[in-house]
Amino acid sequence: MVSMVMDREYDVAVEAVRLLILILKNMEGVLTDADCESVYPVVYASNRGLASAAGEFLYWKLFYPECEIRMMGGRERRQSPGAQRTFFQLLLSFFVESELHDHAAYLVDSLWDCAGAQLKDWESLTSLLLEKDQNLGDVQESTLIEILVSSARQASEGHPPVGRVTGRKGLTSKERKTQADDRVKLTEHLIPLLPQLLAKFSADAEKVTPLLQLLSCFDLHIYCTGRLEKHLELFLQQLQEVVVKHAEPAVLEAGTHALYLLCNPEFTFFSRADFARSQLVDLLTDRFQQELEELLQSSFLDEDEVYNLAATLKRLSAFYNAHDLTRWELYEPCCQLLQKAVDTGEVPHQVILPALTLVYFSILWTLTHISKSDASQKQLSSLRDRMVAFCELCQSCLSDVDTEVQEQAFVLLSDLLLIFSPQMIVGGRDFLRPLVFFPEATLQSELASFLMDHVFIQPGDLGSGDSQEDHLLIERLHQRRRLLAGFCKLLLYGVLEMDAASDVFKHYNKFYNDYGDIIKETLTRARQIDRSHCSRILLLSLKQLYTELLQEHGPQGLNELPAFIEMRGLARRFALSFGPQQLQNRDLVVMLHKEGIKFSLSELPPADSSNQPPNLAFLELLSEFSPRLFHQDKQLLLSYLEKCLQHVSQAPGRPWGPVTTYCHSLNPVENTAETSPQVLPSSKRRRVEGPAKPNREDVSSSQEESLQLNSILPTPTLTSTAVKSRQPLWGLKEMEEEDGSELDFAQGQPLAGTQRSRFSGPQYFQTPRNPSGPGLGNQLMRLSLMEEDEEEELEIQDESIEERQDTDMQASSYSSPSERGLDLLDSTELDIEDF
Repeated sequence: MVSMVMDREYDVAVEAVRLLILILKNMEGVLTDADCESVYPVVYASNRGLASAAGEFLYWKLFYPECEIRMMGGRERRQSPGAQRTFFQLLLSFFVESELHDHAAYLVDSLWDCAGAQLKDWESLTSLLLEKDQNLGDVQESTLIEILVSSARQASEGHPPVGRVTGRKGLTSKERKTQADDRVKLTEHLIPLLPQLLAKFSADAEKVTPLLQLLSCFDLHIYCTGRLEKHLELFLQQLQEVVVKHAEPAVLEAGTHALYLLCNPEFTFFSRADFARSQLVDLLTDRFQQELEELLQSSFLDEDEVYNLAATLKRLSAFYNAHDLTRWELYEPCCQLLQKAVDTGEVPHQVILPALTLVYFSILWTLTHISKSDASQKQLSSLRDRMVAFCELCQSCLSDVDTEVQEQAFVLLSDLLLIFSPQMIVGGRDFLRPLVFFPEATLQSELASFLMDHVFIQPGDLGSGDSQEDHLLIERLHQRRRLLAGFCKLLLYGVLEMDAASDVFKHYNKFYNDYGDIIKETLTRARQIDRSHCSRILLLSLKQLYTELLQEHGPQGLNELPAFIEMRGLARRFALSFGPQQLQNRDLVVMLHKEGIKFSLSELPPADSSNQPPNLAFLELLSEFSPRLFHQDKQLLLSYLEKCLQHVSQAPGRPWGPVTTYCHSLNPVENTAETSPQVLPSSKRRRVEGPAKPNREDVSSSQEESLQLNSILPTPTLTSTAVKSRQPLWGLKEMEEEDGSELDFAQGQPLAGTQRSRFSGPQYFQTPRNPSGPGLGNQLMRLSLMEEDEEEELEIQDESIEERQDTDMQASSYSSPSERGLDLLDSTELDIEDF
């Protein structure tokens, strides 16, 4: 039973845990400590139903014996403060000592259904945190704060932690009312205590960050209705002290967001919050101006000066993200700082990173102001000049010695190019057209080169045993994925030339595990934009890889190299990307083959040499696309290849391997279900070569004639109803005029392709030989023959149905020129005479 807790099916695992709960309640001593310890880790499961059931088991095993809540007469007695403290101490001990997980939010969510009342006792939680005689360790304090914030978020929002799956789509009206009441209760209790908590833990970034996040769980109107403005003043003072003390991104982000929530013009206390914000930004700006002057005047700064300047820039950058700091005019001094970094290289990278972000946010806030009102031509021109100047600075930073600076410049540059792309005038904002910016070819080339140097690189292997090293590798992978996604967005929105996508597509197979989903989505979107151009880009990717391999290893033995085998795998993935729409992609696949043949024979050996062309092995890559061709297109491409090879000197009697491989892939017998008229299956050959057998419709019509007393001679049936719509008129005419044997008729039809030979065969075009009416014996003989061949007939008809689909596709190409478009069966349109 205990092992079923880990069942693959969640429903089974949940029922197993519930049975264990019943055993735990009613059969004391049955479950050992080892059995219970097998259930404890399940409280951190991703499925909320299973985690909640495990949380209930944990509650009844560890917490319930110490609690004082008992159901007596249907009424619940409230716990004493001592029992509540005991509950939180046990919860704290379990989380810290078990070391099963790093985030208490998942444990709180698992216990919420069975111990929600205890977890919402915020009075006990805050008293444990604020009392001085608790002697809590650093880890215990951090865990208690996380439990407090998690329970507050669970009560006010009702959302499970990130990654935990729940099947519920919404809350009932009763649950929404409970949530609103809990939010008010939480706010009224924590508004007076939050400044005290911040004052106590303001020096610890790990503890102060979740405390600042508590403000998002409050009903902020209570600051006004409850006359708690004095506590707002205390909170703003503590917030300013926290921002001045810390430069960690998490702390600054939490502080900026808290101030952003308070600076809502709808609140009556907006003026107080706005004044506090202005005071804080004034303080930071004055510091920045003083530290910047020291940097510009001296060529060397000590570590403390560098740290102070970088910390000030980080604080300003974090606030600029959520607040409009345009009136403090930070663009010019930051650009001055960056220009010195580009010119001299003496500015530390710790200073360059936040300075880049500051200029970026300055441009975006200016664009926001201009977009909301009719801007003058001067304003538009000024913004464009600033944007172009910043793009040039970022382009210079792409070649910086520091990797972080390079990546930051790439991210900001990608975002700006996307924002100022032609998409910005969509939606009636044509007045912003002067701001549209297209990057030059040099910038596009540098972006692509950056991608090759920083994204498509072989990372270290995970699972080395060092969890910290594995964590760093995962973080680096996420960063590379962000860089690649930014570049792909530039391609899809037309900022970069679509041909640059070949630099991405050619790594599809090699980096499939790391970036396969991103590249696949890019390929799908690119095909939706322009199917023909996308197909040419796929071919270009293969050409580039082949050329690189050829230059590195030479033409000898090229197709035996591991890199070439990997290229064949890439070509196979490209072929699969066309999907099942064979008719829709017909012209694209033919074009791809034709261009590939041209490339394979583009460089010819000397006339007196028997060496194969250096690019000939490219035909083996093309063979991966052959299954996407129709039978008629294969024949046409074979003719095209033969025509092209006539211009190449080739050793007699010794065909080249790539040509043989490619021709084999185009062989209709090997690659399709169709069969040439000269090589029929044994069953069909027997039907043609043996005695002529009437089809089923002839027999039925003969029976009908014999049963009619005064029957009139019926019109001879020419075709079966199953193929009536498929019968060409010229076939009927020839059959009516034909007076020879059925074998001569089948072999003498000048039909193109396998379908014609089949549909013109005797089993489809039967004319009664004796229209005067056969006798009963003749009818019985025909019935006997029909029954003997019934299974064979059904097999042939099944194959014919499959071939009719291809025939339908052929018929569409015989329409009028205005309707049919390109005729791929016409050798003149396929341009066979190119060589």
